[in-house]
Order: sequence, then structure tokens, then C-alpha cells
Amino acid sequence: MTTRAQLVDLPDTDIYILNISTDEKGNLVFDSPRKITQNKGYDNQPSWYPDGSAILYSTVPFELDTPRADINKYILSNGRTLTIINTPRTSEFSPMLMADKTHVSVVRILEDDSTQVLAKCADGTDDCQILFPKLKGVGYYTWLDQNRVAMALLGEELTLVIGHVATGRLDTLAVNVGRCLQRVPGRNPLLAFVDKNKKPWTIRLYDGRSGKISDLVPVTGAEDEDFAFMPDGSILMGSQSFLYRHVPAIVQTSARSSASAAVASKQEEKKQTQASKEKKQDQYKVSAHWAKVADFSQTAIRQFYRLAVSPNGDKIALVTYSGIKP
Repeated sequence: MTTRAQLVDLPDTDIYILNISTDEKGNLVFDSPRKITQNKGYDNQPSWYPDGSAILYSTVPFELDTPRADINKYILSNGRTLTIINTPRTSEFSPMLMADKTHVSVVRILEDDSTQVLAKCADGTDDCQILFPKLKGVGYYTWLDQNRVAMALLGEELTLVIGHVATGRLDTLAVNVGRCLQRVPGRNPLLAFVDKNKKPWTIRLYDGRSGKISDLVPVTGAEDEDFAFMPDGSILMGSQSFLYRHVPAIVQTSARSSASAAVASKQEEKKQTQASKEKKQDQYKVSAHWAKVADFSQTAIRQFYRLAVSPNGDKIALVTYSGIKP
């Protein structure tokens, strides 16, 4: 995250969508990437509507005299793009449709160009309410449930806290975490985040019921930190031009409790385990826990980092960049 005064230095990024299917062996198959952003500038931080009908994202056109970040909505059925939050004096990042399906939560940079807060805005208007008035420096976040939100607070290192909207209470979980915070599919509120305190960095799991934190899997490469979950509880993560998958047993168990989650077969688990062993000599030294599922090196998305999987797992949004990885 950045201040509005630094928006002119944001990378030139775009968002692409790919359809996901499976072949006769159960392997994931990705079709050709389709670009959904046409702005020359910053288009980033995609998040899906719960029904998969649209994507929200943050956008900063380079041609503005006074750059600011607003929120766009891309509708898949007709390919239309709508600007739903367009504020002249503030910037908004990391949009997510809230549980009430009426409001959009955002990280908002206030008019002083430096204070970052978590806010909720009425969909299609610029009317926003700060959710934690005393809390400044919110960089990234995701919702655990209607009342609890996980937030990464800015500082020399990102600090992970759980905020309770109803009471304003904040519980600190960890320090030196990654920017990617993901709720795991399933009924039990599970949060996944990257712990950067030692090498290799590790994706860890916070159980919202018991409060326990456990290790899940090392990240794909030395400094990869962006990941997303499939509905069956498996994890997708990029490294270089490749997309990898990991199938953790603990997450599969949780995901099976959800009627909307796909059930992963034991045959698939066995196959992924074997594939992971074969990757130990990968030229990019990707962790052996991951199996390569796609090579995008010869496509328009050969340089990507952020990713978001649609709720039913039939599409993925990837954020591409030019030059040095943001």
C-alpha cells in the first residue's frame, strides 16, 4: 500500500481472467488469458463477487493531473466496466463486497494523503464510513466473518491484527507478515497468511474458533507471497511465470464441511504428493510441497503476482506487471 502522494510511482499493472476446467485425469486446465482492464496505469487488487458475476478492483489512471485511486467494477456477463467509487480528495484500495451485499469495504487514504483506514462505502456512491476510527495505518485486510476482519498494519514490518467491528477490539496475532491475507473456504473461519520471520517464508493458518496458529506450507519460492484458495481447499501460488498448486490435508478437511466446497479425492492427493516429490530439482528451486499446474511464460501473463479465484473455482484473475516485480 502507498500514500496518495506516491501514486505517480505505482507500477503499470493489468488484470487478466482465465477459465479453469479439469481434464479427464483431474488436472487443472487454464484457457487463454483475457485482459479486462484497458487503462494505462495501475489496475490491481481484484476481488470477486460471491456469485462470481463481477470483479472489483482499484484503478489509478496515469493521465490524471492529480492521481488518485478509485474503485471499478467489471461485469463478466457483458464486459462492462463501471466506476462505483470515484472520490476527488481520497484514494481507495483493496475493494471487497461486504456480507450485506450493499457495501464495499476499502482501504481509504484520507485527505491528508497519509492516513490509511478501513472503511465501508455504499456500492455506487462515495459515502464511506470508517470502521475503526482510532486505528490508522491499515495496509491490507480480509474478512473472517461479518464482524471480524483481519488487518495487516503498516510499519517497519506488517503487523497482523483481528478487529471486531461491533466493539472496536483489536487482537494482535503476529508480526512481520505478508500482504496476502486469505479466508480459507469452508464454514470454520480460518485465515491464511505468510509468516516472514524466518526462511523459508511459511503460509500459516489461524483458526478463528480456537485461536490456534499452525504452519501450513512453505511458500513456492524465496520471496513469493501472493496466493489464493480453490473451493476444495487447495492453494494456488505463482513463482516466476509458473502457477503451482498445493493440497494441504488440514485445509481439505475444513473445506469438506462446506456444501459449496468440492471434495478432493484421495487419488488426487496421492498424485499431488508424487508430483511434489518430482519437483525437488525444479530450476527455480520451488518448494517440493508444490506441483506445477501451468506455464504462462509464452503468454501475455508471463509476469504476474496477485491472484484471485472465483468462488466456484471456474475462473482466476491474475495481475500482471512490467519491469521489476512490485
